[in-house]
Amino acid sequence: MTAFWEQEVQMRIVQDIRDQLELDGLTTFESFANYTKDDLSAMRKRISYIQNIPHFGQDSFKRLVIAFEASRNYKLVGREITAAMMHYENTLKHFAEDWKTIVSLEGRPEPPVPTISRALPPMKWVSAFVIAMQTTKSARFGITLYYVIRPEEVPVDPAPPLEENKAFSEVYGSLWDERQLRASHSHPSFKTDDKGQGRKAYFALIKTYLGDDKWLSEITKYDNMMRNAKWKGAGNLTVEAYIAVHRNAYQHLVSASEHVAYQLPNQQTRVKQLLDGILSSDARLNAAIAMVQASNVMIADFELASAHIQPHCPVAKRNLGGKRQSAEISALEVDTGDVDIASVGVGGGKGQRTGLHLRFHTLPEYQKLGNDERKELAEWRLTPAGKAAQAAGILLRDSKKQSGKGSPKKGKISYAKVSANVKVNVKD
Repeated sequence: MTAFWEQEVQMRIVQDIRDQLELDGLTTFESFANYTKDDLSAMRKRISYIQNIPHFGQDSFKRLVIAFEASRNYKLVGREITAAMMHYENTLKHFAEDWKTIVSLEGRPEPPVPTISRALPPMKWVSAFVIAMQTTKSARFGITLYYVIRPEEVPVDPAPPLEENKAFSEVYGSLWDERQLRASHSHPSFKTDDKGQGRKAYFALIKTYLGDDKWLSEITKYDNMMRNAKWKGAGNLTVEAYIAVHRNAYQHLVSASEHVAYQLPNQQTRVKQLLDGILSSDARLNAAIAMVQASNVMIADFELASAHIQPHCPVAKRNLGGKRQSAEISALEVDTGDVDIASVGVGGGKGQRTGLHLRFHTLPEYQKLGNDERKELAEWRLTPAGKAAQAAGILLRDSKKQSGKGSPKKGKISYAKVSANVKVNVKD
């Protein structure tokens, strides 16, 4: 360790001071993890009283404090410490910048813990819950409660090699992420963070309500929507709203693909599906579509293609001329009965009082609503958007009955059986 202590690009600590520090226990890189800045201050003060020993400078003091933090970090993530990992100029200097970020994140406010509800069903809840855990502090400094519910209970051993001049691996991407994904579950603090066996409860809930079959069903639903949604321009649904349907369906596919194997449609496929669903005789719109199809750039870029055809929507121009709101939607046809009206953009968001999704509700759905929800829904139905959504829902329902398909069946989730609070050290 002589180079670490004495080199100008490292600690700059002379032999006499080093001898005194070793007397206090600083004998190996691993031993640094047992000491803090306050401990080093006490050592420094003691050494200052000894005659004929050079001054223990402030710069050397700061560098050694950083080495202490780095040693603790390597221990936390299960790394065997080498001299290269503790080289100040090459590695610790960069570690110090990353450490400042971790310290600053400790002071951020913690978010509320989301609970499963009608407005936040399991498929949406899981993402919100993970985000909340990624920003909720655990009992260990610089670690969030996400480490309790991360996918891998035991991290890979040995740890992947460090990125050049960094104190973390390229596999993890940052010092922060490596700490969350490698912090040990055998540490004494884990029992506090995993209060009520939160990890076990979380994965039991995932298995019950978000198994592969649920995600595959989600993929079938939204893949069908992208393939079969048709826009004819006969009602008041604009091209902009039709594009939003495709965009929303794709985002659902992206979310599902994170849980089960699924090849997402590429940009060119998305553009083709978007254009194939437009069945209009409007000359300007068809000319815009032809330009997209002839462009090697736009045909392979969903957002560029969308931006090009949207201004040529005949319905938007007609609505503008008649001063009708774009929220007034008549119909969006989908060739199969798998998609309900709430999924195709005819809703009005969520109610401010009850959080109810403001959309067309079938009779069985309506019968399940509470009095406050029915009241808010009735008020919304009197608005232009509500009237349009109600008309569109009735139209789609009747068309399904005529085709013999009936209303699509939906799997029922017993929310009463789902623990609204997965107990992962959720503080009161």
